[in-house]
Amino acid sequence: MCGIFGVRRSWLARQPGDAKASLSSALDALRWRGRDEARIVLHGDFAIGCARLAISDRRSSQPVSRRDGRWVAALNGAVTNARALWADALPAALSRRALPNDAWLPLLLVQARGPAALADLRGHHVCVVADAARDEWHVSRDPFGEKPLFVLRERGEPVAFASTMPALRALGAPFSLPSEATQRFFRHGALGALLHRSADIEVADELRGFGIPVASDTQPSAQPMPFAAALQRAVARCADVDAKLGMFLSGGIDSSCLAAELGAQQRRVRAYQFLAKGEPSDERELAADVAARFGHELVRVDSGTEALDALPMLTAHWGLPLGDPSVLAAYAVARAAAADGIRVMLSGEGSDEQMFGYARHRALLRMPNVRMSLPFVSNWSMGTTSRALRAIAAEDPYAALLEVTPPAFWSDALSIDGAAQGAVASGVGARGARDERLRHAAKVDREFYLRSDLLPKLDVATMAAQVEGRCPFLDGDVARALDAMSPMQRLGKAPLRSAYAAKLPHAVFAQRKRGFALPLDRWFRGELPMLDLLRDQRTRQRAHLRATGLDRAIDLHRSRRADLGRALYLVAAFEIWLRTEDARCA
Repeated sequence: MCGIFGVRRSWLARQPGDAKASLSSALDALRWRGRDEARIVLHGDFAIGCARLAISDRRSSQPVSRRDGRWVAALNGAVTNARALWADALPAALSRRALPNDAWLPLLLVQARGPAALADLRGHHVCVVADAARDEWHVSRDPFGEKPLFVLRERGEPVAFASTMPALRALGAPFSLPSEATQRFFRHGALGALLHRSADIEVADELRGFGIPVASDTQPSAQPMPFAAALQRAVARCADVDAKLGMFLSGGIDSSCLAAELGAQQRRVRAYQFLAKGEPSDERELAADVAARFGHELVRVDSGTEALDALPMLTAHWGLPLGDPSVLAAYAVARAAAADGIRVMLSGEGSDEQMFGYARHRALLRMPNVRMSLPFVSNWSMGTTSRALRAIAAEDPYAALLEVTPPAFWSDALSIDGAAQGAVASGVGARGARDERLRHAAKVDREFYLRSDLLPKLDVATMAAQVEGRCPFLDGDVARALDAMSPMQRLGKAPLRSAYAAKLPHAVFAQRKRGFALPLDRWFRGELPMLDLLRDQRTRQRAHLRATGLDRAIDLHRSRRADLGRALYLVAAFEIWLRTEDARCA
């Protein structure tokens, strides 16, 4: 696990300032992701940098390069099918006590079989292989976007990329958050892919332009394996690590199934459960039951409002506003795991999106086929009924169900172009057959919710604690096994229920989903420094806010006439990011 960047030196030479200083600044911006080593390699027209968190082959270095001077490579993440690929690419490596650094695999595969071989890589990764002889670089990324990648394109051609926006900006990338991204942030809690666009320049969180196929996790298979076998294999691959292994165990369905599978494979690990002080402990009790049943050690992580204190630091590292507050709970857990020497943690992310496990998926199926305007809906309410009624009137019902703030908050407290709402994914929400609706929901979840919200959250939280997060549910075998089923066959996590119902307590499958949520509604009704931030004159003068409307929202929330904890958090998170930007530019 690392932070990496790559830039064409010809691009850098045209930018103001000293090129060497820019490279050094980019590397410094990534050091929070990997404190074991930091190095830059100049290679033809390319400069490749890596701040490394050493998981495999800790004696090695990155970037890696061949002695002939033609090839150099760097990798962020892990190749979970490394053993199989080493058997093909370098059989002698298997005789070693530990496998070589995974970064060698993409280099050797491209050297032996060409860049199309990068499609054979599995697992969460971004890798670059630069060929000085041909003046080409090849970049590959895992298909779900587990590992971050921000790309700078000039007239459509990629000239630089980096694991974080601060690193990319150090390499000369311009940045001006589009109004539609800001609108999405306050509606949905995430920005989306596009971060800057001008006549010749684009900055986005996507791979387009390198011409390399994504990893084989999305390649079709004539005969996908059964789901239970696929998940078993995915857990085994993700757990195949020499470093100390742990897991996130909320007590919910996804993580409990992973705990059961690790137990079945005789892997006993420390399982970390987060509980916000003052919240019900039933999920913790289930987590303790599951951990004991499969021989894991449950580690309890408790936190109050002090969890919010990490937000400025995480925001400064990431360089973008963090709209999902559960990043703070995940960071508290990852930090506790790191203190115990854990280097790799398994997570249940990706299950709900592929197996339609959210309440909004069931609500979508109940939507009428006709779009209807319902003026009696409360514009301040975020209750289940109000959200569903607003979705009925929306052009894209599923995008409306994803909204985390009410319309009255947008109109009263925010001063953002309402016309620049921006779709959360390509296409318009389906109102037809049930399968068609769920396929659209899966597309939105994959293109927007997973890539722009959940996966960056996990990456930032774990990397800031120097821990690697791995998601077995996003393994290619699992994805193909699920894709072979109809959406209705997957609804409500039916495949998981079928595979693990006999192995887990019944209460695991009967409970309401909570995960690592923070009680923001309750916290914003108490004494909270974030409220002082919202009332600060500097905040109130921001162009995107209406001060009187924000005051009204705070009053409505604190008098319990509305539940606006998430909306107030988003304003605070955006303000923290703006102040980070102000400090960066000072």
